[in-house]
Parts: sequence; structure tokens; C-alpha cells
Amino acid sequence: MSAGIAAVRKARTPQQRTRDDRLEKMLRALERAANNNAPCPSNEDLSHLMGYAGPSKASDLISMLEAMGFITVDRGFASRIVTIVKTGKKTAGTIGRRRQKGGWTEDRDAILMDGIAEGLTFAAMGKILHKSKNACISRFHALAASMGHQAA
Repeated sequence: MSAGIAAVRKARTPQQRTRDDRLEKMLRALERAANNNAPCPSNEDLSHLMGYAGPSKASDLISMLEAMGFITVDRGFASRIVTIVKTGKKTAGTIGRRRQKGGWTEDRDAILMDGIAEGLTFAAMGKILHKSKNACISRFHALAASMGHQAA
């Protein structure tokens, strides 16, 4: 990362240089965990390392490193696995599948889409899935948007 950040440091303000130093420190901490096959440090641990009062700043730095392309993050409900892009090494751990908002699961999504394809109404699908008509309509539109032309 030092080479990547150093390349863009030329016309940086003092605040930007401070942020870059923090990003480098954060990346080194994540690299240490990945190299030692250790779990990704928690936001609380990273915030303590960085000298922050609260955990949200550490989360922000991880998001910035991810957006800059230095790491990828697989997020679970209570944990994450960070992959260092340059080396391909990952922090240890497993990601439990997140429960989808509103109780929608892949099975319920399939039932909804199959029912609509068979010509059932959203009201009928709501009764089958124990959801409201509007919940089924909203979920159908969300799925159709993510599927693109396949939903038609």
C-alpha cells in the first residue's frame, strides 16, 4: 500500500496525509492478521489500535481501504473476513449467512417468483407466504431489478 498511497501523496493536505497514515496503519494490522491466519480484528480492537474513541471510525477506514481496492471484505452478521488484494491472504473465520431483511429467504423468493410466473396474484402469494400483498409486490420488484431481463 505504501507505494500506492505514496504515488498520490504529492499534492496532499496535512489532513489527507494524516488519513493516509491511518489507512496504512490499518492495512498493516489487517495484513498481520491475515499473515498469521488470525481472525479479523473487531472494530473495537482496531479503534483502540488507531487511538479512536469509538468503533465507527475503524469501520470507516476498512470501507475506504475496500473502496480503494486494497482489500475485499466478506461480511457476516457478527464477523468479517478480509482479503488482502496484493497477497491474496485472508483473515481466519467463517461467515454465517445473513438473514435477509423482512424474513425473505431464497426459498420464499423462489416461491414468489414461481407463483407470479404461474399467474397467481400478489394477494394470493401473500396468503401463501404469510406476507402482505404490498410486501410481495416490493420483493418482486427488488428481485426483478436484480435479475434484469431474466425476470421478464
